[in-house]
Amino acid sequence: MTRGSEDGRWDLIPNWVSEALAFHTDGRPLGRVRSGRPPEAAVDPLAPVVVAFQGMVQDGFGERGRPVSAVYGERILSLVPGRKVHVATVARGQPDPELRRSMKDAVARIEADWGPRIDAWTGAPGELDGLVQDLAPVVGRTADRGPEEVADPLNLRGVHPVSAVDFEGGHVRLKVAIFSSGFMAVRGGYLELTFNRESLRLEDSEPAHALTDEGTVKVATISPGEASTVACRLEPLGPGKYLLEGTITFFDDANNPRHLEVPPREVEVLFPDLGLHTPPDGPWEGLDSATRSWRYPASLGGLDVVRTVRTVLGTRGLVLSVGEEVEGPPARWAVVGRAVADRSPLSVTMRVTGGEVRRIEMDVASTRAAVTAGVLAEMRGLLEGEFFRKWRGQVVLEEEGVRGVAKKAAPIPTDIDKYISIR
Repeated sequence: MTRGSEDGRWDLIPNWVSEALAFHTDGRPLGRVRSGRPPEAAVDPLAPVVVAFQGMVQDGFGERGRPVSAVYGERILSLVPGRKVHVATVARGQPDPELRRSMKDAVARIEADWGPRIDAWTGAPGELDGLVQDLAPVVGRTADRGPEEVADPLNLRGVHPVSAVDFEGGHVRLKVAIFSSGFMAVRGGYLELTFNRESLRLEDSEPAHALTDEGTVKVATISPGEASTVACRLEPLGPGKYLLEGTITFFDDANNPRHLEVPPREVEVLFPDLGLHTPPDGPWEGLDSATRSWRYPASLGGLDVVRTVRTVLGTRGLVLSVGEEVEGPPARWAVVGRAVADRSPLSVTMRVTGGEVRRIEMDVASTRAAVTAGVLAEMRGLLEGEFFRKWRGQVVLEEEGVRGVAKKAAPIPTDIDKYISIR
């Protein structure tokens, strides 16, 4: 690609690459290289282009084995799938064979150099240090040129919502990015969600101030050519498969409402398969952790609660150990369960505080956010269900820190009755 011709005229280029990203085949970002900047191993999960690419992966585009592209205004988003990683680019101009060849070369290079480490990746960030360097040649093709030198920049006018789901802190997180590429700004916008409110609970939003008392999420003004992301965090009240749908409403220059459907997402929250080995002692890097707490009635003794907690932890194959007991007052007990789940270390700690406090705290930690969410959802259901059954519906746990009125614990289908409580 030459910079100029003999008569001094500049040669135009088919495309200019502003950034390249690498994704695990499950959608987790592995690294990012932006034109004129140093490589980034940490990627903002709420960046609009990240949400768009994760949506492509969750739509199954990567499973089709061929490159795909989408146009949002002047941004051309392209994805080349691989067996272990996907490489994506954001460019101005039309994708050409040279761009796709550089992306395929990056996929091949990453899988050849990093394949075994990607297979063994626990989710900790330091394990794949250096991988992002293999993206540099994709951006380097046009690093000495500029976006104004593109021969035929595309521009698809309109407002384009995209969506993706991931997990964070035990929550299901629905991310909605909005690309504005029309002649007017997106003003007065808000997101309305539709989901099963018996199985999911809307907790908060990102940014936090965007969630209204009515349960909608406000969208800040988006100027033409810009993009913005909002996210909703939902608490699974038990394991299962959940459908998340939504509508974006905003107002045009004549103050007329416009409505756009958000691409729906289906997400599974499941207890993971546990390995046969006990995880190594910590500290672990890159932990995604979640803490939830409940109050139990004064009619129950602390030791009865501890026995019930140990029964719950013992039903799913965790290796149990009893933590330090503090006589108090108030008396405190801890039970810890540990395992390896999907190659990632997993720890579940139940703390019981007696006396006037009467609190159960559950801490779940793993290097994979999906594991944290699945274990938390499973243990929540088992804990609330076991209290409901053991005391024949007379005992209700009251969850702390919940928006609105606490829900009453109800029995869910479980095999916990196969296990005998510790006496």
